Amino acid sequence: MKKRVLALLLCVSTAISMTGCGSKGESVEATEAVENTESTEEVPAVPLAQYDLKGSDYVTLCDYSAIPVTISGDYDVTDQDVLDYVEKIFTQGGPFYTADPDKTTVEEGDIVNVDYVGKLDGEAFSGGTAEDQNIDVSNNSSASGSGFIDGFTDGLIGASVGDVIDSNVTFPDEYPNNPDLAGKEVVFTFTVNSIQKEVTMDTMDDEFASKQFGADSVDGVYKQVRQYLESSAESTHKNDIYSALEDYLLENCTVDMPADYRSDVIEAIRANFIDRYCSGDESQMETVLSSYGYTEESIEQEWSDSVESSIKLELIVKAIAEKEDIQIDDTEFEDYVSTIVSSGGYGDADTLYSNYGYGDSVYGKNQIRVIYLAGLVLDKLAETAEVTENAVEENTESVESTESADSTEE
Repeated sequence: MKKRVLALLLCVSTAISMTGCGSKGESVEATEAVENTESTEEVPAVPLAQYDLKGSDYVTLCDYSAIPVTISGDYDVTDQDVLDYVEKIFTQGGPFYTADPDKTTVEEGDIVNVDYVGKLDGEAFSGGTAEDQNIDVSNNSSASGSGFIDGFTDGLIGASVGDVIDSNVTFPDEYPNNPDLAGKEVVFTFTVNSIQKEVTMDTMDDEFASKQFGADSVDGVYKQVRQYLESSAESTHKNDIYSALEDYLLENCTVDMPADYRSDVIEAIRANFIDRYCSGDESQMETVLSSYGYTEESIEQEWSDSVESSIKLELIVKAIAEKEDIQIDDTEFEDYVSTIVSSGGYGDADTLYSNYGYGDSVYGKNQIRVIYLAGLVLDKLAETAEVTENAVEENTESVESTESADSTEE
């Protein structure tokens, strides 16, 4: 439920990294554009930790006791939705395979499940051993699409399930993956576990459902999908309401923008960008920005607009929390931070705080607390919001066209 809040309060992060929020979005192109520069001119950091402003000092609140909210969306999950999603799993995640008990001899075109060990002069070599691998013997590749060296699968044709066979294979003269094997003849010992058959959504059984999806049965797969879709629909429903609540607050509350705070955040964003993408060399900024289709003027306008909305919402949230005596439980906040750190791959909380504070971890922690507080505030406002849900209009044009065509044929 805090996803929308995170996006709006920290929307400037996208503009900073160009490719997404935070330091993990660094661009290869940006790095390549400046890697040969010799300048080490430093851009001074702006101390943002000083800005822990009291919302009521800057905000005249609107009446938020019963905010009118209108949302449009399809939040119901039908049986067809579930079927379509399972089909999507098989189409995009597959092909899936299972052992075919009726086949015992490997033929052209078969998918074979094997274990193998590659040996050079009788010794297993690094990277040459694998288990439970599905191999397309005709295309000399794994069933997932990656290829093998020429001749790798030749010895499997004609083998039977349960056989252990040796196959002589010669590596190409140029083999950059492992130069020590280039041009060498090796022996791959294969254990043929089974010959596979493709499984579709219509042919999967309970055993496959358990092995592939961790479900207790085929029905369990459909149950899991329904639960996922219903959870996603509920999340979308909440986010749509919260998004509308935020828009209402921004449009109807009056904020006396603290100009120094606004300008210092923009300067911090700029300094952070120069440090991370221009190797600290401000003269490289124009070159780096142009590779993304920006000019200094356009990116600074984007930063300015983002900061304006972000600060306004921050102060409104604080003002409402103060008026309604909404407090942050420190233990619950720490759990929230731990979840972000884990799911975002930040390593630790300090890295997260520094990332969202443009290098100032104290300010970053304050900002994460505002995000969490905003979630609490919106939870409360949603309880009394007057929500109107507009049904999604069906597109009848294609139906009418079909009916017209049918009547013509008759």
